[in-house]
Amino acid sequence: MSTNHNNIEGGEPSPAALGGRRPRLHPYLQIIMAAFCVTAAELLFKRGAMATAHDPAPLGIIGLSVLGSMWTWCGIAVYIASFLFWLNVLRRVPLHIAFSIMSVTQVLVPLGAWWFGNEHISPCRWVGVFIVLAGIFVVAGPAMKAEEQL
Repeated sequence: MSTNHNNIEGGEPSPAALGGRRPRLHPYLQIIMAAFCVTAAELLFKRGAMATAHDPAPLGIIGLSVLGSMWTWCGIAVYIASFLFWLNVLRRVPLHIAFSIMSVTQVLVPLGAWWFGNEHISPCRWVGVFIVLAGIFVVAGPAMKAEEQL
């Protein structure tokens, strides 16, 4: 009796067909996922901080009352997810490239604060956002092309 190790429905090989290995996400996709997780975590931290901003308790004075907010704990969980993506990225991408691409959070956090938090972004900051984006393309473009040729 022959066994088919391929997943016919999904079109992807099963873990058994890959010798017990699960298919991995592309490392550059993981960098983007880590960046979105960091962005979401920062926005959640801001929400948690604002929810406890007027806490008169002694812990509020030193900022620890923010740990009483569910928003903060959600942010911590998302930050841990980002950390796990980041560790996987570092296994496969040189640090100088991964870190440069991860600077996309310098774009995503202000955009998220503007979109979800109604925060004002000055024209000078918008210029900075576009400069960071240009830098990411300068670093990531050649690295991704080189990897495609391998």
